[in-house]
Amino acid sequence: QKSSIVLEWVNFKSGTSELLPDAVKVLDKVAATLTKHAGLKIEVAGYTDAMGDPKRNLELSMARAQAVVKHLTAGGITASRLTAIGFGKENPIADNASAAGRSKNRRVELHPVTQN
Repeated sequence: QKSSIVLEWVNFKSGTSELLPDAVKVLDKVAATLTKHAGLKIEVAGYTDAMGDPKRNLELSMARAQAVVKHLTAGGITASRLTAIGFGKENPIADNASAAGRSKNRRVELHPVTQN
């Protein structure tokens, strides 16, 4: 069973991978938490809503996951502990038919990687 943490308030400038100021604050707290759990490896998963070109959404979701990894490594987290993956519109957590649902689907999740 894979647990995931949706990083609420980690948002980006529309159509880009540029982190908004509130996102930076949240990611600074995430970095502090990860520092306390030095053995934990994390998959940083980017997602988009279903609007627009699927190929572009896949690229954008990857760029956003990479932006989160870049910020966390700048905050002192070893890059080898983090893996960025873009999923595009896959695995929606809300209905893409509404603006509120699409907003929830545009997200970054942290997936702890099981260590053997």
